[in-house]
Amino acid sequence: MNVYRLGAEWDIKKIKMRFDTDRQTLSDLNIFPQERGIKSVFDYYNKTQTKGGKDLLLSIMREPLNDLTEINSRIYSIKFLHDNDLYCVLERKDIDAIEYYLKLDKSVLKNHIIDSIYDYYSNRVKPTNEYYLISRGINCLYKHVRNLIDFFENDDIPEFPGFLAEFKSEVDRIKYHPDFNSFINKDRKKLNLRQINRFDHLIRKSEKETIVKVLEFTYMFDSYISLACVAKEQKLGFPTLIETSNPKIKIEGFFHPLIENPVKNDINFSKDENLCFVSGANMAGKSTFLKSIGLCVYLSHIGFPVPARTMLTPLFHGLYTTINISDNINKGYSHYYSEVKRVKDITLLIKERKRVFVIFDELFRGTNVKDAFDATLMITRGFSRIKNSIFLISTHIVEVGKELEKSDSICFKCFESKLHREKPVYNYILKDGLSSERLGLTIMKNEGILEMIDEIAENENK
Repeated sequence: MNVYRLGAEWDIKKIKMRFDTDRQTLSDLNIFPQERGIKSVFDYYNKTQTKGGKDLLLSIMREPLNDLTEINSRIYSIKFLHDNDLYCVLERKDIDAIEYYLKLDKSVLKNHIIDSIYDYYSNRVKPTNEYYLISRGINCLYKHVRNLIDFFENDDIPEFPGFLAEFKSEVDRIKYHPDFNSFINKDRKKLNLRQINRFDHLIRKSEKETIVKVLEFTYMFDSYISLACVAKEQKLGFPTLIETSNPKIKIEGFFHPLIENPVKNDINFSKDENLCFVSGANMAGKSTFLKSIGLCVYLSHIGFPVPARTMLTPLFHGLYTTINISDNINKGYSHYYSEVKRVKDITLLIKERKRVFVIFDELFRGTNVKDAFDATLMITRGFSRIKNSIFLISTHIVEVGKELEKSDSICFKCFESKLHREKPVYNYILKDGLSSERLGLTIMKNEGILEMIDEIAENENK
């Protein structure tokens, strides 16, 4: 049984309207689990109660969208659960038993009294696990359907929106179906032999499609409940996406979700200032800032609550980041050539996909200072002329920023830091302007590396 057919009819549409990204970006932003013990963004959002819900949440996160109607429908359904403080307990053991039961490779029991007696006594004489699994699956399904009926029979909610309305419609189909009437209204006593055969025939044959659909909706429901709960617990905001030719984006109170007690900041982009040049000392917060913005853009395009108080964004066709790029030994690429190749590939994607959000952290760090200066200056100036996309570029080479200060299409942001008793102090607050602070040498000195080297050298000379 394929329990992830929900929305399969949209596959062709998704191909045409997909939001593009790549492995480098997903890795840079730590969207999915990569190493054991390191929390990912998926882990942050995953509070699902069932395996199917977890798998579906993972699948949803792998497919960012570019369809405004579909994104807004998802946002509205999750926000509805959030705003109305709605929750439904889903018993994982029961739902696993239902799915296993529906997948059973055993003939459906016949809906006839004689066959019921025969199956029952055959099982008494020679007990089979299949007969037990059928009985258990039917009982678990009864509990689950009753649970869903109770959830949707909420007098405080006159009407459910979007996906929830579709789900309620499927539950009502069972609730009001004449053949299901005796099933959902049966008492909680043990099923008799006649009921086992009759209900198995109903569930696994005549109405299997309905039951499978309810299970599919259950997994979607589970993932949406998880997202609503995380939004409530972590005080996340819900993004507003608009269809516009002007790549204007405004995010207030954004933060990185995987950092404890994060400092929150605001940012604005527009067609007039479509490139943000970010400067600051080592460890001042530049990379975390870039990742936080990238996450907000990515998460908004899968219809998730975002780590921000508010977010207004146009639809983008893609998101590409270059934060933790390395050399490629297999292809014989040096670190610098990998950076150059990355810039070229992204440029080609911008040409193809039109409106793209691009992040470069410490551009051209893999070469000498003179080439890094010239290349960063050239690429930054070039990208600032592409008005349909938005660019975030950080660098330690503040001299590049000084060369660009006269440009009207570039906004300058920085993170300040200061020395207190020869130790760097950071406030992680985003400011306007350029930073000229250089703390790299101070950080190294504070680690006592030179003293260790001197000690080793002295010991060798004794």
